[in-house]
Amino acid sequence: MLRAIYQSPALRAAVGFGFGGVTFTVGNLIFARVLSSYQYGVLSLIIGVLAVTALCAPMGLDYAISRRGLALGPSLRRAALVTSTLIGVMAALISAALYHLDIILLLAIVVATVGMGTSQSVAAYFQGQRQFALALPFTQMSSWVLLLIGCMAWLCGITTATLPAALIALAAVLTAAAGWVVATMRSGDSDPQPTSLGLWNEAISLMTINVAGAVLLQLERLVIPMTIGVEDVALFGVAASLVGSPFRMLYSAVHFTVIPRLRAAQTVAERRRLLGRELLLFGIIMGPTSLALWLLAPPIAHWFLGGKYDLSAAIMLAMIISGLLKLLSAFGTAVVSALAPDRGLWLLSTSSWVCIAVAICCAFLFRRWGVCGAIYAVSVGWLGRTCVGFWISARQLRAQPVLSLSK
Repeated sequence: MLRAIYQSPALRAAVGFGFGGVTFTVGNLIFARVLSSYQYGVLSLIIGVLAVTALCAPMGLDYAISRRGLALGPSLRRAALVTSTLIGVMAALISAALYHLDIILLLAIVVATVGMGTSQSVAAYFQGQRQFALALPFTQMSSWVLLLIGCMAWLCGITTATLPAALIALAAVLTAAAGWVVATMRSGDSDPQPTSLGLWNEAISLMTINVAGAVLLQLERLVIPMTIGVEDVALFGVAASLVGSPFRMLYSAVHFTVIPRLRAAQTVAERRRLLGRELLLFGIIMGPTSLALWLLAPPIAHWFLGGKYDLSAAIMLAMIISGLLKLLSAFGTAVVSALAPDRGLWLLSTSSWVCIAVAICCAFLFRRWGVCGAIYAVSVGWLGRTCVGFWISARQLRAQPVLSLSK
C-alpha cells in the first residue's frame, strides 16, 4: 500500500502542493500575527480575489493547452497576455465596486493577475506534457513568495496590507517573466498554433468550470465582507490557513495530475482502475489528516497568535466537512474536464454557477451564525456541484470511445 501511495502521481503532486500549502499557511499566520484584524482581513480578501483571477486570466487557454498537450507558441503566449490584462482590469473594477479598495491595492490586483495568468499558461504547457515537476513551481510560487513577504513584514514592522499586496504583484511579474523565457525556449516559434473557434469554445467551457471551482474555493473570503464584515475575514483566513489549506492542496493535486492521465486512458476499464485507485488512496490519507487537523490546529492558532484568533470546535467541524466535499468534487470535475463532450462541459459549468448563486443566497440567510454560517453556506454549493459532477462522470465512465479532439 505504501508503494502504491508513492507511485500515485496525484499524491506525489500533493506532496509538492503540500510544501506550497505549508508556506501558504505559515505566511498567512505571520500576517495574522503582525497585522490588525482589519488589515489582515483586507489582505486575505485580496488573496482570495487573486486566487480567482489567476485562473480566469488566460480565459481557459491554459486548460485547452493542458488538455490537448499543445505547444505554448507565440500566438498562444500573446493571447494569454492579452486576456490576463483584460481580466486584471475587470477584477480591479469589480473589487472597487464591491469592497471600496484604495487605488494601490487595485493596481496590485491588475499587475498580479497579469503575472499569475501568464504563469498559469506556462504551468499548463508542462502539465499537458506530463512534466509535472516543471509545472509545479509556476503554480506554487505565489505560496512560497507569501511566506517570504510575511517574514519581511514581521522583521520590518509592516502594519498595513498595501506593501505586501504590492510585493505579491511584483513577485507575480518576475515569475511570469521567467516562465515566458522558458516557454519561448521549449516551444518553437514555428510550431503550428491552433486558432480555431473550436479551441476558444473548448477553452471557455473549461474555464467556466474551473473558475467556478476557484470561486467556490474562495467564496467565503468574498462573501464574508458583504455579509458579516472585513474583520471576520481575518478569522476565516486563519481557519483556512490551518485547516482548509491541506484540502485545497489535495484538490489542486487531483486536477493537476488526474486530467491528463484520464485523457491518456484508452479504455473504460483503465479509467475506472485509475479513479478507483486514486479515490482509495486519497480516502486513506484523509482520515489521519482530518484527525491531525482537529487535534493540532486549535492549539497552534492559540499559541502562535496569542489568543487573537481561537478556532472553536464548530469552526473546525465546518472546515473539515467543507474540505471533504471539495475533494469529492475534484474527482467528479476531473472526469468531466478530461472526457466530457461540449454538452457535458456546459452542463457542469452552468450547474456550478447555479451552485455558487445558491451558496451566496445561503450566506446571507446564514449570516446570523457568523463565520460558521458562511462556511456551511458555501458547503451547500460544494454539495450540489459534487452531485452534478458525479452524475456526469458516471455517464462518461460508461461511454466506450475516448473523446478525440482534432487540433
